[in-house]
Amino acid sequence: MTLTRIETQQLVDEFIQFQINEMSNEELASYAANHLRNEIKQSEESLEMQINKYDDFNYLYEILVDYIQDKPNSYQAYNDYINERMEQW
Repeated sequence: MTLTRIETQQLVDEFIQFQINEMSNEELASYAANHLRNEIKQSEESLEMQINKYDDFNYLYEILVDYIQDKPNSYQAYNDYINERMEQW
């Protein structure tokens, strides 16, 4: 059996959808996290650029650095930032 290029792409899409439908929410989240982890360049300078490009407010990088360094009030600042983003949706 020989598939055309379009049929091959359709077969790939259907197989992907089949696999996704059989994954739990936890498996989907884990898969997405691993995929993103592999895509993100992890030098500090590159990471800062990627976060700033992602962030419309341009202060997520500083919030996350403070949070992971457990600076005073960083948990509250992190949650305030999340709430601000949720209000925009």
